[in-house]
Amino acid sequence: MAFKIGFTRTIYYLDDMSWPLWFGVLLAAAALLTALGEITARQGWISLFAARKGVHITVAICCALAVEILPASTWFTGAVGLIVLFLWYSVRKQWFSIDQVDGRRSWGIFYFGLSYFFLLLLFGQQSPFTVMLGMAVMGLADSVAALIGKMLPNPSLTLGRETKSWAGSAVFFIITGFLLFSLTRDRPGMDGSDYSALSMVALVFWLTVVENSAGKGTDNLSVPLLFGWVYATMMEGGESSLQERFLWVFIPAGLFALLSARIKFLTRDGAISAASLGILLYTYGGWNYVVPILIFFLTGSLLSRLLNPTANGVEKSGARDSWQVLANGGVPALGLFWGYYTGQQSLGFILFAAALASVTADTWSTEIGMRFGGTPRHILNGKKMAKGLSGGVTLAGFLGALFGASLIATVVYWLNPDIPVLWIIALGFAGSILDSIAGVFQAKYQAKDSELWSEKRQENGIQISGVSWWTNDLVNAFSALIILLFSALLFGGAG
Repeated sequence: MAFKIGFTRTIYYLDDMSWPLWFGVLLAAAALLTALGEITARQGWISLFAARKGVHITVAICCALAVEILPASTWFTGAVGLIVLFLWYSVRKQWFSIDQVDGRRSWGIFYFGLSYFFLLLLFGQQSPFTVMLGMAVMGLADSVAALIGKMLPNPSLTLGRETKSWAGSAVFFIITGFLLFSLTRDRPGMDGSDYSALSMVALVFWLTVVENSAGKGTDNLSVPLLFGWVYATMMEGGESSLQERFLWVFIPAGLFALLSARIKFLTRDGAISAASLGILLYTYGGWNYVVPILIFFLTGSLLSRLLNPTANGVEKSGARDSWQVLANGGVPALGLFWGYYTGQQSLGFILFAAALASVTADTWSTEIGMRFGGTPRHILNGKKMAKGLSGGVTLAGFLGALFGASLIATVVYWLNPDIPVLWIIALGFAGSILDSIAGVFQAKYQAKDSELWSEKRQENGIQISGVSWWTNDLVNAFSALIILLFSALLFGGAG
């Protein structure tokens, strides 16, 4: 039974009959290692934290070995997808002690499996080495950094909502840099010429910042996917033009993050997410993508500040956090990634513009409707509602949505006259309507000692209506995603 192993991928290959056996062996090994971590933690032989990190390291090794030993296939990726569903259910039901942090549920183990699934889906066949290296970075660098950070918590370094340490971040930087430089030095595009070495250093620094700013285990998703995309598309093939743009935008994006957090347009983790989004948009798309999303961000933030909607009876969030950045900016960015990955750049830009027009229309509709719209009406039954609650609409809000969509359509048309500008306006306006309909089912809260409503979970509040997990961020992302997918069907021949 021959098999292949090693970073050069030049030895032997599994035959079609043997891969299920090896998949079963690696799956059993991962399950056994997870069970051992759970047992040792419950018995008190080692700390819960150490057990969790031990499981991360050993399971990451199994994932890396699987990519080296098993041939990439639909069956392999599908089987991993089923495991991810199991992980989601296990965390939801709190079956394992190792998925809990400080008495609260952590989705880190689920995000870890989900990142592996997406890496396999995107790069399993084109660049298996990317999948292996992405899991190694997350499993080894992050876990060891967390252990060191636990031992040496001071001085602290807090870029997000969780307190981490300088020592842990330094260890993450060192281990990630060592893995990338040592394992990729003989690979195509990584010969040290042109911008490759500097790009690698910048990538390692970027991953370190993202890891430090992430919370609740989300770094198990963001770090591998961010690394996987950048390495496979920019480093593996030696794309010097992309590397040059990546380095050029790196410092301006950092300054943007510092300024936006300073003036409280964004939280610290939100600023890092926005800067990361800007780096990706400029590197892979250029100014055509950066300018429209900057206009969305600036106009939305200024409207929120100038119109002061909080005074109208519903508590809205102030500075936008990372989830809000990803819900509003991440979905339009999928258009860019779609176009780049499939080679249909024209279609990708249309999808980007349509989704961005949708989130802009919704933002303008909310801010203008709350300030000038009077008493809103329920979008489905026409009953009066409190100002600012999702699902309520006003004439001023409709006009705000139309203005917001028209602004984005005008900007993208100026950047690219081939864009179907009227369709972008219509799709953006439709997205705001869809957002209002989806918002009907959003969770709404009220503090016990206040008449102020909120769409954020309250510590001492009562849920008045809606589905608890259906948040405003999910509503925004859902409506923008539907518009993006509909646009893909509508303009599928544009690429």
